[in-house]
Amino acid sequence: MSDDFEKNLRDHLHTEAQETREFPRRLRGRIRDGIAPRSRARMAPQLALAGALVLVAVAVLAFRNPAIINVVTTSIKGIIQPSPSPTPQPFLCQDQSGGSNGQTTQLTSIRPASHADAGYDRVVFDFSGGIPSWDLTRQASATFVRDASGQPVTLDGTVGIKLVFRDTDVASGVPVDSKPALTSVREIAQIGNFERVLTYGIGISSSQCVRVLQLSGPSRLVVDLATTASASTTAAPTPLPTAPAATDLGQFTCQDRSGGTSGSPAMQLTDVRVAHQTGFDRIVFEFAPPAGASPRVPAYTLSRQASAHFVKDPSGQAVTMRGSDGLRVVFQQATGAGTYSKSRDLIVNLPVVQEVEQLGDFEAVLSWGAGLSRPSCIRTLELSNPTRLVIDVQTP
Repeated sequence: MSDDFEKNLRDHLHTEAQETREFPRRLRGRIRDGIAPRSRARMAPQLALAGALVLVAVAVLAFRNPAIINVVTTSIKGIIQPSPSPTPQPFLCQDQSGGSNGQTTQLTSIRPASHADAGYDRVVFDFSGGIPSWDLTRQASATFVRDASGQPVTLDGTVGIKLVFRDTDVASGVPVDSKPALTSVREIAQIGNFERVLTYGIGISSSQCVRVLQLSGPSRLVVDLATTASASTTAAPTPLPTAPAATDLGQFTCQDRSGGTSGSPAMQLTDVRVAHQTGFDRIVFEFAPPAGASPRVPAYTLSRQASAHFVKDPSGQAVTMRGSDGLRVVFQQATGAGTYSKSRDLIVNLPVVQEVEQLGDFEAVLSWGAGLSRPSCIRTLELSNPTRLVIDVQTP
């Protein structure tokens, strides 16, 4: 009998004798005396005597108050019976999703490891905050499509797993591509990082049966990939397309554009972002609806011009941006007053987009200009969650 067990049992018997007021006072006194600390040689007989007295008392009281049996026996079971072990989660041969919507976080590390004795390889994604919203998608090849360039990339392996994290960026030092060359996990590569949508592809050798665990302290998403048939408790993977579907970003055109949706009330500008991607520079205008309104990309016109000279609205003041050419976008029923707090003149010096500046925000007409280093073709995308207009400017 261990010291901890003896102590727990002694404390429990003392509590039962003290709190069960139906026990006669003299009997409670004998029980307390029986469980008082003794030398180890006398401990077992003393605890046995105290326990026997409790059982006799309970048996007598059961005739008076049957409910006391449940109270005492339930408490004793909590000491002598260990808690059941949690049931291991099964491997599932299907796409999965989870995380918390709106959880903004940062990926801090990716840790692959082999658990060959247990029948799986493990990939751990560590986060600085909570676990963001994520989607895990299986595909029948190890060829992925980069976001947002649409370029194909082939990883080591025969099939693949695609993981998309939302509202997430990545810390410096996290490898863009690693080849752990495990039994199942062959290669892990970042295939997208734009608009706080972070995407990874995992090239694997065979099985697409996975087990996903969301853990805390620290926050991490654990992806276990089965390496043996015995690791899976479900049927074989369902048939998948022979090639991944590429993201249709549309064609670049060398002409003015228009789009969006007319209506009221005015949409509220919340952010303007500019970044370079392979093959183009991207300008993003993000909007949010006022309370009670439905989100929409406000009606807009996008005009190309052969100079970087613009006129501010409504003052008529001339402004010259960096570059030799320009773009002007005008939103109807839109405003940034009170909702957009960042710089209204962004000097970015990208391959084509040199500067982005607000030209006007008056009577729900919002206009911005972009100075370009050369004439360029454009592509527009109207996206949701969050609502935004994306302007891609083709680069050499």
